[in-house]
Amino acid sequence: MEPATDTDVVLVGAGPVALFSVFQLGLYGLTCTLVDSLDRAGGQCAVLYPDKPIYDVPGFPKIDGLELTDRLLEQIAPFSPRFRFASTVTGFAQQPDGRFQVALKDGALLGASVVVVATGLGTFVPSAGEPSLEVGPAPAWPLERSGDAFTVDPERFETSQPGVFAIGDASQYPGKLRLILSGFHEAALMTQAVRRLCFPGGRTTLEYTTSSSRLKKKIEGAGSGKE
Repeated sequence: MEPATDTDVVLVGAGPVALFSVFQLGLYGLTCTLVDSLDRAGGQCAVLYPDKPIYDVPGFPKIDGLELTDRLLEQIAPFSPRFRFASTVTGFAQQPDGRFQVALKDGALLGASVVVVATGLGTFVPSAGEPSLEVGPAPAWPLERSGDAFTVDPERFETSQPGVFAIGDASQYPGKLRLILSGFHEAALMTQAVRRLCFPGGRTTLEYTTSSSRLKKKIEGAGSGKE
């Protein structure tokens, strides 16, 4: 079995909500590895409705799944995320040092401080033509569930397992709306909880990309230190 590849955050899934999470987490210097059963980014948007217009993404009267995916990939490019496509997370376990060892179906291991589940409504598997959506290994994970999703604290989006978060269609909480824009909101709140977990005693105030020179440098690709 190959040694674990280290990262700050393992994102299970590479749909729009997971991609936007890379941007949010990257602003605070957190490195991300995304694992997806598909051979490309985009999740349901890329497979189920790549050409169908989406009307409820702020700032776009309409946008299709492929363009939304492309724009998100462009947005996160400065943060150099790593992708493990055509791969599935089979499980994870917290180690004595508090980090997680994440196991993949092919036997590979990833080491991470935090795991974020953004699997949407299931796992895509190969089939004749486009991949089909099926129930993946997530139901066997030792996390509290509500229906087909994981129960989370709506302030932090942390699951019943400390250090494991769930966003997008993978999460459930009172008042939950299964909309892409809701997932983007969840990614932003999750990020604030994760950065406090990873950098205790660090910055606690919210910074704005419009006014923070530090964040502007991050977005423009300058500066690689974790702050």
